[in-house]
Amino acid sequence: MLYQKTADEVKTGFEKLKELGYPLKVIVCDESMGEIAKIAREFYPDVIIQICLKHYSSSIDRNFKINSVKRKLKALQRKLDKVGDSILISTHYYDLEKARRIVNEMANLEYEYQPLIEIQSIFREIFWKAKTEEDINRLEDELNVTASYFEKYPCFQKIKDCYLDYYKKRDLIIAFIKYPDLNIPRTTNLIEGFNSTTLEIRLNSIRGFEKVKYAENYINALILKRRFQKFTDCKKKFKHLNSKSPLQISQPKNTFNFDFSNLHNWINFCRRLN
Repeated sequence: MLYQKTADEVKTGFEKLKELGYPLKVIVCDESMGEIAKIAREFYPDVIIQICLKHYSSSIDRNFKINSVKRKLKALQRKLDKVGDSILISTHYYDLEKARRIVNEMANLEYEYQPLIEIQSIFREIFWKAKTEEDINRLEDELNVTASYFEKYPCFQKIKDCYLDYYKKRDLIIAFIKYPDLNIPRTTNLIEGFNSTTLEIRLNSIRGFEKVKYAENYINALILKRRFQKFTDCKKKFKHLNSKSPLQISQPKNTFNFDFSNLHNWINFCRRLN
């Protein structure tokens, strides 16, 4: 019942957007929001879906369970580098024995996990370094060759599952590459930052609302305010967003006949929409 209610509310939300004539072009979401994307396409058949690569990359890491192994290998390498530092001849035999144990431990870990480490590395190149479709094609060629090479290794089933899942969702994963003119974000970091710094902090400071309707009105007003508020602290690749509001960036002004660069009368504008 709870899920059905949520699905109905999501459907109502997209239905209202459609009635307003909102030109929805892209949805960036994690995989748990797949149902939201599915509902969105009922109203916007051509909407582009981009899976959040931070979440998708993290799911690979959880499946492979190799980040702790990589840290272990680095720690063993540091120990190995220090072996033999002693100038005392009497300790050299013990140094050799210690080196053998470390090298054997590293060899065992590399045999078991190195295939996963290499596959993870290729996926990270795809997610974070690729800038063109040529980059994607080259990295996918490398992925195909590398994955087939590890077919007889104990961890191959994990590689195979990840490999098949990637190609099943490929269009949703590399939408940011396929539509470069839309400047699609690779992650949901911006909205999650808004949720944590604006919604959560504000709501935690309020002890409660007398009625559910009051809570809805407060949250709606808070979101509207943010949609019209100009960015000021964006850095690096998001620096170009500064001095513009989210609605100014999405540029729906032709639909709503409103100049989003002039934000002084946004409250009256919202009242007219309502």
